[in-house]
Amino acid sequence: MEPLISVIVPIYKVEKYLQRAIESIREQTYTNLEILLVDDGSPDLCGQICDRYAQKDSRIKVIHKPNGGLSDARNAGLDQMTGEYVVFVDSDDYIADFFIEELYQILIRNDADVSFCRYEVVTKEDRCEADRLRRFYPAGSGREAVAANVVEKTAKGTEKTAQSVSGQLMEICDRHRLLLNMYDRNHPDATYFIVSWNKLYKAALWEGIRFPKGKIHEDEATTYKIFDKTGKGVYVKVPMYAYFSAPSSITRDAFSLKRLDWMDALTDRIHYFEKKGERDLVSCGIQARADGAIKYYYPLKERIPEAADERKRLKNYVRDALTADREYHNLTSRNRIGYRLFLWTPWLYRRLIAGS
Repeated sequence: MEPLISVIVPIYKVEKYLQRAIESIREQTYTNLEILLVDDGSPDLCGQICDRYAQKDSRIKVIHKPNGGLSDARNAGLDQMTGEYVVFVDSDDYIADFFIEELYQILIRNDADVSFCRYEVVTKEDRCEADRLRRFYPAGSGREAVAANVVEKTAKGTEKTAQSVSGQLMEICDRHRLLLNMYDRNHPDATYFIVSWNKLYKAALWEGIRFPKGKIHEDEATTYKIFDKTGKGVYVKVPMYAYFSAPSSITRDAFSLKRLDWMDALTDRIHYFEKKGERDLVSCGIQARADGAIKYYYPLKERIPEAADERKRLKNYVRDALTADREYHNLTSRNRIGYRLFLWTPWLYRRLIAGS
């Protein structure tokens, strides 16, 4: 019998989109699912919608809890899941009907601990854009779609041909490569490595790991800990997840000091790998933090001008990168010049470099 896979859906104020998300999970070609709908104290009709679905699908379990935020809702699902594997689906997104089965097949065939895919950004409120996921899919849909292409299954069965086919559609990464690929400087698809909701995980990876309650950019604070426990991961280079871009998305709200949670997550990650003595991961984190500090400096100054201490903190992150470069030698000449120019006169940096 196929192993049980838990699907955790954190839910808050998404009654317009919730049915779309739930239906996409119920329609999965992989059917041995435990669907955990976590009603995070939603003040609208979400709780009632969840309860109605639980009455008609025995795989669905509803968790009603006081509002605690996205991380707390996901954690509630993690605490109650019983599956051997786990998937996260955000409640305003939806997944292709082959999403779980394909990620499971890829994980098993490659003896991996985590598998994940690209996502497609969608903007409409109904599922009329679902075909956009299939449009990018290499061999149709269903259980043979990716599997038939990535396994060593060619006419001549030669190793060279099999590697060529696999290389076009997926990347097999060891622990260290997964961690390095979380940074833009190392991989053009770094975002797909970071986010938590495009992945199928062995549930055991989450033992002792939970999302930080009350924080945004929670994936930045969590995924590296999962990858650190991973022996092998597989990145499938096709979109099987539909990410809904809405004006009310938490990471698209008007700039606030909460956005600096990203900087805190990077700082924690730097300290984490400093303790492990992994210099290349530390240097990547320091540079990413400096680049993020510059990115956030300008909206912080323009929209929250009274936050002088936070602007000073961001500048210190850039200074830290220049100091660390003396040891790690990880910055390019452009980085060094740009960082110094930013520290000397931010407005000129913005005009000459950020705007170039």
